Amino acid sequence: MTKRLRALSAILIIFILGSAVSCSHMRHLLGVVADKPQVRLVNVDVRSMNMKRMEMDFVLEVLNPNSFSVDIEELRYNVRSLDLDLGEGEHKDRITLKSHDKVEVRLPFRIDPDMLVNLMKKYLQNPKELKVQLKATLYLGTAIGKLDMVFEEEKTIMRGFAPTN
Repeated sequence: MTKRLRALSAILIIFILGSAVSCSHMRHLLGVVADKPQVRLVNVDVRSMNMKRMEMDFVLEVLNPNSFSVDIEELRYNVRSLDLDLGEGEHKDRITLKSHDKVEVRLPFRIDPDMLVNLMKKYLQNPKELKVQLKATLYLGTAIGKLDMVFEEEKTIMRGFAPTN
């Protein structure tokens, strides 16, 4: 048998075996996430707010739609409101999502005093509602390295007192 014929035979065998195994199972065997976790911003809990700082938790619901576990090795996020960058944060603990599991993840966030003053000044110019946008990058652990996934959503944290049109 020539080298070319052996290589062609090996490719054909791999193709046949690959067809026999479901696509998502094959991806799992290779260490690639079949379906990315589904992330939803459930709530923004404002823990405290005064003239010196604002502390809140972004509450995420994360669902693993796969029939195998998925690890979120790292989660970084940044927060914006009224066209202002309010800051960034990081969730350093590994999050393991078991098969078809749903977990709640709380991301603590603090707005520093200077930024809070700027935010309130801007809000008071048109005080209908105060929304915050959370943009997070989740780094999923796979056999071939980290696979990143971006999530973005916004929530209203304060209803204003200006009349709506």
